[in-house]
Amino acid sequence: MQNIDHIAVLGQWAEWGRACSSSRQSRPDWSAVDSLIEAAKPRLMEDSRALRELLQRSSDRLKFTDPLLCDLGLHRWLARDREEAYSDWLAWVLEQLRDAAAVLRVLGVQSPQLQSLGSEGYRVEREVYLKEGAPGYEGRIDLLIRFGKPERCLLGVEVKKWDESYEKQRGYLASLRARCPDAVGVLVAIPEVPEVSRCEFQLRRWRDVALALRREVAISVRSHGPDIIPAMMCGFVAAIEQNLLELGNTAARRASKLQPIWLSPQLKSYLLEALKEENE
Repeated sequence: MQNIDHIAVLGQWAEWGRACSSSRQSRPDWSAVDSLIEAAKPRLMEDSRALRELLQRSSDRLKFTDPLLCDLGLHRWLARDREEAYSDWLAWVLEQLRDAAAVLRVLGVQSPQLQSLGSEGYRVEREVYLKEGAPGYEGRIDLLIRFGKPERCLLGVEVKKWDESYEKQRGYLASLRARCPDAVGVLVAIPEVPEVSRCEFQLRRWRDVALALRREVAISVRSHGPDIIPAMMCGFVAAIEQNLLELGNTAARRASKLQPIWLSPQLKSYLLEALKEENE
């Protein structure tokens, strides 16, 4: 076997590298990039002013700093994969609304039976056992809202993000309607779930939940003034918008300091919708 001097081979390659490399160190010319940035800056500053105005209008309406200016995107408890945290917080928020009609508005429920109970009390429960879930199995529905005393109607809520296991909802609804024929199921999810996949549950997207909560906070503040409950609701809205809707808060924070930003059509349309009055 041939005896190879590996050190010598490496030394030879190093020598070739020095010989082949240019003795002059080239430096990138960033002048073209600088020119591009300067050319775009007026438009970026226009976007910054527009976003700053929208955020100020929203903050004035809420009587709190706009949720998009809060940094809840890195909070571990609110991480994107912790679905149970969003279920817990949604249950708490619905309880704190203390108004059955407001609960129905947030969840987008149009049921005449439930709307007729808008002035009655309600109770929100988590992980409630039901006789039917996935085919052949029992189940636990994420939220169960009981309206009236004694119980007059039921509203079941399944909380999802990107999970597509919807088949158990058919069993849930059958269990609820065995107790209350007018029971309604609501699926809270990020994507636009096709009707055929919902198993008779009504779809309420997280985007619409966040927008509705913004309106309910504004209503609460007008009636009772700013306090800790609507402030915490704004925190939940911030978590939905930044973690689930992926709106982020970088552009908002830069715009608050009048730094150049690009205002995405998605963010602009979202804030404009958030500023609409309920009766518009």
